[in-house]
Amino acid sequence: MIGMKSESQKPKSPFYLNLKEKVDENILLIQDARGDFLLDKLHEQSIKYFLNYCLNKPWTNHLFLGILAETEKNLDVQTTYQSIKNINRRLIDIFNNYRLEDMLDFDVNIHLYNYLKASIFPEHSSNMRSIFFSHYKRVSYESSKWIKLKCNQEQQGYFEKFLIPLPYFTSRDFSFSKDATEQAHKTRKSETDAVVPLLPQIRAEAHFRWNQIKRIREAFLKAFEQVKHGKAELPLEIQYNEPARIGERFTFRLWDKPSFVIYHKDKFSDSIVKAAINHTGTYSDDNNHYFLEFLGAERVEDDDIGEGLWFREIIQKNLIGLWYRNISSEELEQKRQLLLSWGYGEKGSTSLPYPFHSQHKAILFQSTTVSNFKNKSGRVLFDIEPLYVATTFGLLALDVFTTTGARLNELLQISNTKECIRAIKVNKQTKFSFYVIPKGRDKVEPYYISDQTMKLIQSVAKMLREHYSSNKIPSVQYRDVRSHLFPEPKPYFFQYNYKALKRYTIDSCLHFLLHGLILETQEGIPVIIKSHLLRHAFATEAAQRQKIPIEIVAKMLHQRDVDVTGYYSEPTSSQVVQTVSDLHDVISDYVDLDEAILRSPKELQDQWVEYQEKVGIFNNVLGGICVEDAVCPIKMQCLGCRAKIPQPEKKHQLYEVIELSKDMEKRYSLMGLDVEVKKAKAMRKHARNELKEIELIEKYREEQNYEPHIRFQK
Repeated sequence: MIGMKSESQKPKSPFYLNLKEKVDENILLIQDARGDFLLDKLHEQSIKYFLNYCLNKPWTNHLFLGILAETEKNLDVQTTYQSIKNINRRLIDIFNNYRLEDMLDFDVNIHLYNYLKASIFPEHSSNMRSIFFSHYKRVSYESSKWIKLKCNQEQQGYFEKFLIPLPYFTSRDFSFSKDATEQAHKTRKSETDAVVPLLPQIRAEAHFRWNQIKRIREAFLKAFEQVKHGKAELPLEIQYNEPARIGERFTFRLWDKPSFVIYHKDKFSDSIVKAAINHTGTYSDDNNHYFLEFLGAERVEDDDIGEGLWFREIIQKNLIGLWYRNISSEELEQKRQLLLSWGYGEKGSTSLPYPFHSQHKAILFQSTTVSNFKNKSGRVLFDIEPLYVATTFGLLALDVFTTTGARLNELLQISNTKECIRAIKVNKQTKFSFYVIPKGRDKVEPYYISDQTMKLIQSVAKMLREHYSSNKIPSVQYRDVRSHLFPEPKPYFFQYNYKALKRYTIDSCLHFLLHGLILETQEGIPVIIKSHLLRHAFATEAAQRQKIPIEIVAKMLHQRDVDVTGYYSEPTSSQVVQTVSDLHDVISDYVDLDEAILRSPKELQDQWVEYQEKVGIFNNVLGGICVEDAVCPIKMQCLGCRAKIPQPEKKHQLYEVIELSKDMEKRYSLMGLDVEVKKAKAMRKHARNELKEIELIEKYREEQNYEPHIRFQK
């Protein structure tokens, strides 16, 4: 229906005035059957993109009408956002190619058809065409359907001129649909195959890098204290040795704004130098800013060239944030090609990748001061705090993705509340889980986590308390997709500067933390770690390598579209799981589960014993901790299981397994039992693989406690 043009009746959206006179007023005032303005339901992410990129286009009104029609259907926020972005970008391409100036000039049977046939822009991939046509067709259909069902005859006549032309052909008329599906499947499989065998090494390298950033930050803070208390002057040189595994000596220099300008006075105007000397204006003590310069790395034991910081080239090339602004076309193309060589972006696409743009203040972002000084001097300058924040968030995200298979949306829900983080005591040991709402559900479900994950959550909590100078983590509004399920502010762990993080912030943190890891498909194509790729890797490891039934994998991943109940066909098992699961739902805040069971009726005690025999969660298992809460999918054959996190404290058990397997192999060989011999060898292989992962865990734990001797020199 068309809303009334009344000052007393207008949308409450803060973007209404920005859109007024740029989008048809009657479109802005569209209401639903309850009289609520559809504009008020449209997510800010979609509106901001529309304001930045879709105004003053021939299709401005057409596209906005289409997304309002989608909004009334309560589609996923990300779906609507992707619709706007893809339709807008491709229409720009098509209109520019044919020099069209009005939607009346746009003929879908010629212009759109030729694009989908690859007669124009042949460099665009089948996937790009498939995604565009899917969004275009849906928005076109939904807006046409909305007019027919929601509007009277007069209103239909008015809005018809804003309809996106509906094509009569389908995706079956083109080869790109099948090509895109096959290519997407092939790409996902290739990337997953590249990542799965290296998950332990990826986790370990992330820990090593976080430890390194933490050491740099601590050196920075100690140097700052030296200057603050008058024990040293700027610029101050900082030097320390990295752990023996790295074997390098890092040298930095601490600056503040005035000292840097004075030292490099030939690079600045006389007025700026004068302000720096007198500490006035932007160079006053109140506006001061401290930052680091990386001078280099040298080998401690030999004459080889030191590798230095893994992120040095990102800093040197100014690739953090929206790197493509205010640079020449030649420099832009050079940087774009560099990013493509690293695997960021899609070859053939004209879009510019920005993998290190967090879109969240103080996360990865470098200050304007550091950026300007770096451009003038050519030095490797950086703010350490935004990098420390990014790696801290990135490390926790990586751990959760690779040990629980959680989705990004589920990760962002983790909050510092007793309803979310729950702990129970089993066999005098504390076990943890977090409860969030999976995709497609409306109630919380448990994700069981290891002690290591809990320690990382505590590290994030410590960082946030320091950031806010408070013992409490503030409650903030949830800002990612499905936000309608979380209307109340909560103390989310993934937040900063009083704003909850969004999915692209997490991706940028992962990109930065894992940048430069050599991950390639069998075809030699670089693989970039993404949150959903880690989920695929988790599932593939469980289903293909560990041979866990797909029904159980679906449960581990909290997926709905699998017949899980078919697997739990035995009444006794189902009853046991359900009974104890119901008990878990009411336990929190360090309830001693063993005592609770002992005080319960004998029937429940018997069920608990049976549950412990069949279900992994809360049981001590060989070489680690089990995080699987279903009936054990591999009948307690815990070696190599994806649902187990190896623990260094239990490595002696794995050494015993290796010796045992050798004895078993000899005995079975003498008996002529070839199958059992193979099982013994597989047992030994799994144990050795887990020992390798434990060795990596021990190394990054050791380096976490490493305290280098820091030397200061003027």
